[in-house]
Amino acid sequence: MSTLAIDYGTKKIGLAVAVEEIAFPVAIIATKEAFSYLPKVVKERGIDTIVIGIANHMDGTTSDQAMRTRDFQKKLQHLLPKDMKYIEWDERLTTFEAKNSVDPFGKDPRKAIDDVAASIFLQSYLDSRKTCNF
Repeated sequence: MSTLAIDYGTKKIGLAVAVEEIAFPVAIIATKEAFSYLPKVVKERGIDTIVIGIANHMDGTTSDQAMRTRDFQKKLQHLLPKDMKYIEWDERLTTFEAKNSVDPFGKDPRKAIDDVAASIFLQSYLDSRKTCNF
């Protein structure tokens, strides 16, 4: 089976998958397409675990975005298999890290890096399982 990371945003969603414990960015989709697109991806890729990025405030308090992401996850759970495993993962600063990894000198025309951000927090999750036995 496989793991999918979701970097939820109100306009677009970044997706990444794990292949042999390495995270790869795979797509950026419009948020309005999520409920038709994600069930297909889950089925086609044999996804059994979803790691969803939670962007709390830097002091750890719950942000409005974190609440929107959790609402999205609840809706998604009604569409996906009942035995799907959901992991909330800290995604603070992954967009900043993704921007710097994709374009450290500010010259790349690519503006959307949500899939790269998803791959960054997915890799963090995968690495943690090696040491924490999740």
